[in-house]
Amino acid sequence: MKRSINISETVFSAVTDKSHMAENFPMLLQSGIPDRGVTIHSHFLTYLSSCGQKAGYSAITEYPVSINESFQDIGEIRADSVWFDKTDLTPRVAFEFERFEKGDEKKLKQKVENLAITAALSETIELAVLIYWVRSGSMPRSMEGVVAPYGVSFRRNGIVVPKALTPLMVIKCVMKSSGDTQDLVFGEFLRDMRNERHLSGGSYYWAFS
Repeated sequence: MKRSINISETVFSAVTDKSHMAENFPMLLQSGIPDRGVTIHSHFLTYLSSCGQKAGYSAITEYPVSINESFQDIGEIRADSVWFDKTDLTPRVAFEFERFEKGDEKKLKQKVENLAITAALSETIELAVLIYWVRSGSMPRSMEGVVAPYGVSFRRNGIVVPKALTPLMVIKCVMKSSGDTQDLVFGEFLRDMRNERHLSGGSYYWAFS
């Protein structure tokens, strides 16, 4: 299958659409949202799917990835957001969104493994995207060990997962204090190009002032 030439730029542009966030998710920029339970996770999963829809895809939240019979023992893989081509109805972009701070390395690494499995076992996925969010001023540990499973073969539940050749985009989402409250507002998206796989290009940066 022929892959889209600039899909990484298309996806990054869609996710970082300032006007779309301001119009449809004002709480992320104005009042802020509480860092409690899955509140931030829920907001951004909805946001990512809405970005896909605006970009011309059919976007589904928490979509269970189809796995053929020989890989069934891997268990269910549920991507946080999957963007489908509206013409041939095939999945093209898969997202995982997760918090990253000290102690979250194992959880985030599993998200990377999920993307690797999705990419390795799909014939149509053109781009896998990991978005990890941090509080402004926090310094998470190195991402190198976290993204290590992508692009190499590894085992999940005794099953050997073939290496993923699909490009992996990594985006850092910075959340900051809304002011007098403990709620958080969106700060900026940063392309973490050092930890990407099978992608190349210049620096990417997007923020609200």
